Amino acid sequence: MTPLRRVSPGLWCWQAYEPAVKCDLSACAVETSDGVVLVDPFPFAEPLPFGNPAAVFLTNGNHARHAAEVRAKFGTPVFASASASPELGIPIDGEAALGGVRVIEIPGAGPGEVAYLFGRVLCLGDAVINLEGHGFSLLPEKYCTEPAKLRDSLRKLLSLEFDILTFAHGAPILADAHKRLSKLIT
Repeated sequence: MTPLRRVSPGLWCWQAYEPAVKCDLSACAVETSDGVVLVDPFPFAEPLPFGNPAAVFLTNGNHARHAAEVRAKFGTPVFASASASPELGIPIDGEAALGGVRVIEIPGAGPGEVAYLFGRVLCLGDAVINLEGHGFSLLPEKYCTEPAKLRDSLRKLLSLEFDILTFAHGAPILADAHKRLSKLIT
């Protein structure tokens, strides 16, 4: 099991190589006013440093990962975009009642791709990666549903105020995140 590490106040991340997808998986836990929310979780070491999670949020239809196990063990609801696979959980769009998170759709990446803004932490799924060996980059076109639309979809994120970026694949960016995303997509 992979231990969670605190990377910033109210933010924990974990990462591990997954042979089935031949890629590093990343996940995070974000503290909200309603408790800690897990984003795209996969198996993690326990005990959790913050107690039981309040919810699970999935960034797209491909990231069910460990959500069902977390729901069964902790009784937490699982939220996903309405355009993600319906069996994943409770569809959300716009503003989520739990944790005051803002949900931003990212058409052009994977099925039901969304970003979540928790205060000044922006959590991305597959639309942007930050993997060793690949660097900070857009999702490779072969994995996009509409590659031409992806860059346009990401531009709307620049109107948001955030300091930190997390990813479903790769290490978080803890400094100059807004500036770095702006350079990547403009």
